[in-house]
Amino acid sequence: MIEKLTSDMSEVATQFSTLLSFKNSQSEELNSKNNIHIPIVKKPIRGDVWNVYVSNINSLEHVHVQNIENYEYTQSISKELDKHDSTLTKLPKVGDLIAAHDLYGVWYRATVERITELGLYVTFIDFGISQALVTEFKDLPKELNSVTPMAFRCCLRNVSKENEKQLSVLDLYDAIRKFFNCYQITTTFLSNNEPYLVTLSHNENDVLDIVYNLVWNGIVPGISDDPINCAKIKMLNKIFPNSRTTVVNIGPVLSMNHFYVETELSYQIGKCIRTEIENQTKWIPVLHPKEGQIVIAKNTNDLKLYRARVIMKYNDCEKYKCFLIDCMTFEYCSEIFKPSDYLRKAPPVKIHCSLDISKNYCNNILESMNLAFINEIAKCIDESKVMHVKKIDNPCVIDLEIGNLNLFQVIEPCEVSVINYSSMNYFSVRLNSFEAKQISYVLNTTKILPTVSNPEVFKLYVAKIRSQYKRVKYLGENELGLRVKLVDEFVCQKIFVDELYELPKSIINMKTTDLSCSLGLNKLSYSNKLFVDICKNGKTKFKMVVINDDGMNAIIVKLFLDCNDITSMICNQPS
Repeated sequence: MIEKLTSDMSEVATQFSTLLSFKNSQSEELNSKNNIHIPIVKKPIRGDVWNVYVSNINSLEHVHVQNIENYEYTQSISKELDKHDSTLTKLPKVGDLIAAHDLYGVWYRATVERITELGLYVTFIDFGISQALVTEFKDLPKELNSVTPMAFRCCLRNVSKENEKQLSVLDLYDAIRKFFNCYQITTTFLSNNEPYLVTLSHNENDVLDIVYNLVWNGIVPGISDDPINCAKIKMLNKIFPNSRTTVVNIGPVLSMNHFYVETELSYQIGKCIRTEIENQTKWIPVLHPKEGQIVIAKNTNDLKLYRARVIMKYNDCEKYKCFLIDCMTFEYCSEIFKPSDYLRKAPPVKIHCSLDISKNYCNNILESMNLAFINEIAKCIDESKVMHVKKIDNPCVIDLEIGNLNLFQVIEPCEVSVINYSSMNYFSVRLNSFEAKQISYVLNTTKILPTVSNPEVFKLYVAKIRSQYKRVKYLGENELGLRVKLVDEFVCQKIFVDELYELPKSIINMKTTDLSCSLGLNKLSYSNKLFVDICKNGKTKFKMVVINDDGMNAIIVKLFLDCNDITSMICNQPS
């Protein structure tokens, strides 16, 4: 990584300089003292819009940018440092500002981070590149000590953790760095202090959208007229006016925000694509494919040919990283061929989609909803599926129905009370449904109810328990009084009352919904007692997400209290 980042600094002099179509607008402000040029570097303020070079990127959230207008300054400083004769007589200390020699023989200003037997680990302050190992260094001319570092640390706004993770897992940062090195980037500053909150754009397109298009659709940054992507938009515009579109397959599924679907139309297109590839007998080889080029490539795993976009070439072998367009996966490919006109323009078989979520949820609940979504899709392979396109975008926002059930309604959190809480791996919950709310409202607002003098066994009545009206089932009379069982709550002990009241007609036929559930936890790691305590005799209202329901055993669920997963509250403390 250090070598790559250091290489990026040297690439500035070759690749990025071609973007400079103007003289340094601030060159007149350079002062001269003892033949050393001292640049005047302005810090950004909120509202500034700069054309920049992204000098360092380790993640989408944290980047360093350098004003293009300072490009000549860095070159000037490097030349001055190259001519400077060192007066250093001892090792510098941690925190000292020095001149350091990078791997490619160029001198830059650097701060010492740590000192080892191998050399100094430094941060090149004009690029923001840290933990670079150098073995050649010298003192910095005093005149350059006070020059403001030309790399400014920034945080991009609205970075998705899921997209950030995928970018890392797929090892696509080299493609992003190359994009930043080769294209002019515009930065809009949204704050006054470092790290600066910013947005980055290229040709008025948000850089995050460009990056996400690489991650999810395999479109290399800088490619604006991909014919397959254009064909996809046309296909979606045909689907969009229709109220219902049959879905043939769903997958790969990464989350409810990122999954791929095949419609009846795209499935038929996929059959035509496969037939054309298999019937082709003579392919024209492509010996030097360009990054972003649409090709036919041989997957090194199954040795089959697929439509692909070339992402990057590995220098040490004849191997390419490619995005298989009709599989929506990144794979290593070897032999590269020229596609026919149809294969170069036909829309993709799979459409990148996101489930339409109408509400905002906290991250903990969203993670459980994602897990529930993935489980539901895996469970319903053979069931009929229909999608409704809500918005044509990247990804395409859709509603999804499986077996006449709206999938969002299946996985969305519901409010419940735990009514049988003897075990965290076998308990009952009662949904806080409309009926449950109506029963509670009627009993809480009714002041006086007629007394029942001759109640019938097993019929429903109202009893006053701890000064509150409750629906009960009458079980008979003995010397302790009238024995009843609560209908809408679970209580283990026997309950006896002195009087029963008529049940209001509006709630006679209303039913509550109870489910048998389990948290699916290891009994040695979690405490039943803490679980029972947190339920507070059924008074605690939880948000519940159904993770898995096989139709036979207790439903596996997640319970949340104020957006916190209760598993973190019922852990056994280490002894």
